[in-house]
Amino acid sequence: MVSGLDIIFPAEGGVQLGAWLFPPEPSGPGPAITMAHGYAGTREHGLERFARAFADAGLVVLVHDHRNFGTSGGAQRGDIDPWQQIADWRRANSYLETRPEVDAKRIGLWGTSYAGGHAIVLGATDRRLRCIVAQAPTISRYEQGPRRVSPDALPALEGAFNTDERAQLRGEPPRRQAVVSADPSVPAAYRALEAIDFYLQPVPAGHWDNEVTLRSTRAARMYEPGNWNSRLADAVVACSRPRRQDHCHRRCTCGLRTRA
Repeated sequence: MVSGLDIIFPAEGGVQLGAWLFPPEPSGPGPAITMAHGYAGTREHGLERFARAFADAGLVVLVHDHRNFGTSGGAQRGDIDPWQQIADWRRANSYLETRPEVDAKRIGLWGTSYAGGHAIVLGATDRRLRCIVAQAPTISRYEQGPRRVSPDALPALEGAFNTDERAQLRGEPPRRQAVVSADPSVPAAYRALEAIDFYLQPVPAGHWDNEVTLRSTRAARMYEPGNWNSRLADAVVACSRPRRQDHCHRRCTCGLRTRA
């Protein structure tokens, strides 16, 4: 079994991103894959077994925590900006290119859920990537919205967004909510039992808090990575998606055609 190394690499704004690097047995530069988790997740939320499987197959694997989460730096803990995460992930690709174990012309990317959406955007905008895997990716948060927030609850959510925005204008820190909670009186991003079980799985102490900024939810509701599908060009795309999603990329190996 390949052993993982704890490393850090620099990102924009002087932030250091924490990561695992799984290098295979020395055999010269080889193919590599870079991985990250979805909304408010860390690499400790089940990614190690995927990374080890890829490494055991001979790939160099880099698994990083998004800024503001896990072992990565960031002043505003629990804050999620999808476009900043994409920029940081592009920097992870650049870091892999510098590794002597890596063939810089054979780098791929794997993302799940929210980060599956990032994989689509990066596959469309970073031509260095030779393939991407988007596991159950976010395609349209606008379309997901009605499934997450009922129409009668939407005015209160929009009001909370606006209150938070006005408070930040006054110099107050971003308001916060739980990532998951089954208690309807507790503001939370997710309430489904499967989400609660997933996020509250045991992780090392200090690696994750059940808290996220409210503005992260607003940013998520505006995130539309499916708009980049048509720009994936020659990237090889694999997508494992839940049945409720009814479209994916025309080059995707799952065979589901893109919606017209």
